[in-house]
Amino acid sequence: MMLRKSRFGWLAAGLLVAVAADATELPVCLTRAADETPRAAVMKIQPADEELLARLTYAEGRSTSFADDPRVYQGIAWGVMNRVRLSAVSASSRRQYGSGVAGVIFQPQQFNPAVSPRSAFAKDFLCPQHAARWRLAVDATLAARRGQENPLIQTAWERRRDLSLVVNFYYPQSPQARGPLAPWEGSRALRFIGDVPIDGGVLSAERIRFYRLARPPGDVRDEPTR
Repeated sequence: MMLRKSRFGWLAAGLLVAVAADATELPVCLTRAADETPRAAVMKIQPADEELLARLTYAEGRSTSFADDPRVYQGIAWGVMNRVRLSAVSASSRRQYGSGVAGVIFQPQQFNPAVSPRSAFAKDFLCPQHAARWRLAVDATLAARRGQENPLIQTAWERRRDLSLVVNFYYPQSPQARGPLAPWEGSRALRFIGDVPIDGGVLSAERIRFYRLARPPGDVRDEPTR
């Protein structure tokens, strides 16, 4: 099952750091039994949050049809971490999105391209094989985990709390997309935000459509969180 070693580790203080000398080193390649879910297969190795998020970002990035665009990976990683951070300060968000990196990633019906047993991209979640794209996913993951200069923090409410309400995103040109617009496009609870400035450029909504909560959760604690 294990074909490559992991490149992730932890500092004693709980800070993340990549430990491999080779910046493009791929993670452990996993296989799963016919009756095993991608979640069960990957959690057997108890990956650090950074590796788990990088795997998710890599597979979801592949599913967008723009697997060589670094901003696609950045947008996905920031979107996931927005859910993680919002859930950390809101019980209602925790119930909706899950708790922690693993809880958010494996929340049912949320990241189906990467974690659904029926998805063609689940194999990318279990066994990333493209070193350059893996590097893009890792870089995006580490930036989003650090939490500095979040490109999806745009409103006054978000800036005051250092907390983004952009928690929904959709890949309109994915082979798994049901159409160019997200199923929740007309929801009063969400607002489409358009193109997103990221890393000195723009992530087009033609590649990822992002949506902000129309109203903050009523139970958000006031202190900011990273």
